[in-house]
Amino acid sequence: MNDLRDISDKASRENSSTSTNNMTQHNTLQNPLNDAQTSHINAEDIWHIVQGKLRSTLGERVHKSWTGQLAFQSENEHSVALTAPSRFVASRIEGKYGDLVRSLWAENDARDVEICACADVRTSKPVDKNIPVRKTTQPRSTQTQPSQNQSFAPSFSQVKAQMSAQNPNREADLRRDRFTFENFVVGPSNELAYAVARRVASTTEPVYNPILIHGPHGMGKTHLLYAIKEAAIAQNPHRRVRLISAEDFVATFVQSVRAQGRSEIDAFKSSLRDVDLLIIDDAHFIADKPGSQEELLHTLIALVDDGKQILLASDRHPHQIDKASERLKSYLCGGLLCDINACDYELRLRILDRLIERRRNNGYPSLAMPQNARDHLAARINATPRDLEGAFSQVVARLEFLGRPLTLESVQEALAHSRYSSNTRPTVDKIQRAVTKEFNISMDEILSKRRARAIARPRQVAMYLSKMLTTRSLPDIGRRFGGRDHTTVIHAVKRIEALRAEDPALNKSIENVTEALKG
Repeated sequence: MNDLRDISDKASRENSSTSTNNMTQHNTLQNPLNDAQTSHINAEDIWHIVQGKLRSTLGERVHKSWTGQLAFQSENEHSVALTAPSRFVASRIEGKYGDLVRSLWAENDARDVEICACADVRTSKPVDKNIPVRKTTQPRSTQTQPSQNQSFAPSFSQVKAQMSAQNPNREADLRRDRFTFENFVVGPSNELAYAVARRVASTTEPVYNPILIHGPHGMGKTHLLYAIKEAAIAQNPHRRVRLISAEDFVATFVQSVRAQGRSEIDAFKSSLRDVDLLIIDDAHFIADKPGSQEELLHTLIALVDDGKQILLASDRHPHQIDKASERLKSYLCGGLLCDINACDYELRLRILDRLIERRRNNGYPSLAMPQNARDHLAARINATPRDLEGAFSQVVARLEFLGRPLTLESVQEALAHSRYSSNTRPTVDKIQRAVTKEFNISMDEILSKRRARAIARPRQVAMYLSKMLTTRSLPDIGRRFGGRDHTTVIHAVKRIEALRAEDPALNKSIENVTEALKG
């Protein structure tokens, strides 16, 4: 028991970052069902108990924001249905907290737990009684027996099956179909991580161990993790795959230790080690939690020794994770490190094309965005794919509600009203000076009438960026380039747009100028 006390001491120090409730509430809820109570408690009472444990495990803020929005909907012999106020909330809870909800429910009742949106239950048609209900594989130690005159609403398993028969695409929508390999846009900045992810999903033999995908928030790491999970199970339904966030890892670990029983800790270890593929998101979250770090390290070692695959994602390189133990850093660095860097201009354009295609396939078939408007968005939003998607969504929504078409001018105006507007928008003069520095020419040369390519091409780049990054009119831009006509500016913009599709070196120079302007 000494090792158990050591683990308990470490976990208790992490309590403040994973729970806001005290031990009294947890102990009250620890064993809510005894043999005498089992036959009398109903599903709603069990849900009340589970809610208390969720609040204790996740903390009041997280519980109120997510799992606290779940409500008991219905039950039958094989399953219970919990509903969320929207499909987005249901999807979020399912992906991030679904395993925890089911684990806590299973402590009191072995029936399946299905999480759905209220709209999915209300709008469904009567369920065919011949539709089979998926049964739990877990032995039922406690059975809630319904009374003879009790009527049940259809379980979510039945609702989903009926909806899928009526609309095959609906089931995919409910299963986070956005996070697939097919929807992941690949470029030089993420091609290694993508290739490794595909290999992990397609083979049962460990590729490298462990694998860590690292990069800033919003780069697509979580997208890849879910794609791996879905593809791995689709290719081999018998493959045991577990995807868990580091936050949930810590919360569940602390809960198991606070239970002060070897069986709870063993159950926690088993849930992570009895798998063929373990995927952990946001691994950096565990950095300042020494007890959880030690447990994670032991889990990684056990799985590697057993020939199982491990893949983690973090927002930084192991050596940059503050307060991570040297042993954990060393172990992670001993595997394969795949970084995801900032998207280049071409990749941002392709992401925009994919966003437009997806929107057309989801109720807006006539959506049209001219190429110059796409170029402007891709040039202006040069941060993460998530930022680019956010800017695109805000622009499209604003113009849709205002009943205005998507044009370069309207997109520029919409961005000016969004959080992506810049209080330090570059001036034409600043753009010219940044271009002269990048291409090693003088300001006099860029304003001159010289037509030599070494001078003319940088001049066209400066005109192009002036059009993309400022609100100056074409005639005004022309005047600032030695009194040129607006048609010269139009020609320069079109020429650079065409060259960007085929000249990587020019693309890189434009990226350098854009980055310099941000400074």
